[in-house]
Amino acid sequence: MTGREVAILVEENFNDLEFWYPYYRLIEEGFFPIVVAPVAPRHYMGKYNTAVDATYSPQSLMENLPSAVIIPGGWAPDKLRMSVEIVSLVAEMHRTRKVIASICHGGSVLVSAGILQGHQVTSFPSIKDDMQCAGAIWVDEPVVISDKLITSRKPSDLPFFTKAILEVLGKK
Repeated sequence: MTGREVAILVEENFNDLEFWYPYYRLIEEGFFPIVVAPVAPRHYMGKYNTAVDATYSPQSLMENLPSAVIIPGGWAPDKLRMSVEIVSLVAEMHRTRKVIASICHGGSVLVSAGILQGHQVTSFPSIKDDMQCAGAIWVDEPVVISDKLITSRKPSDLPFFTKAILEVLGKK
């Protein structure tokens, strides 16, 4: 790893906008997005039928972590949080103080990773209770930065979400 890699997690039915918007913005800013899924290499489809090939499994990254991980929403987070390896990767990223960003339902992976205690966060409103039960302080804002944890609510927040990711990565 060069220090400019950013993992983006996928599973079937990821939110296409929440994947592709940060993906291309990272490239524009000189980062290298890498696609990570519970099973790789494998082809995954978004909710709106865009396709992506995951080339990395979480196990392949544990010895050499990327600079950040992004967790798009959609229906994929329900599947991602069922993967012990994905949850372990997110928890290890938190333990080693890497940047972690989730949008929409991606916050459910943060709940499963057990990393929300005391953090101010946001998400799609339907997982607000889950995040609060995991010890988070939930607010209804377009983007929330709590140390190296970045959260957003929905696709219309993507400009704020991606800007925050790039800002926090620039401060590393």
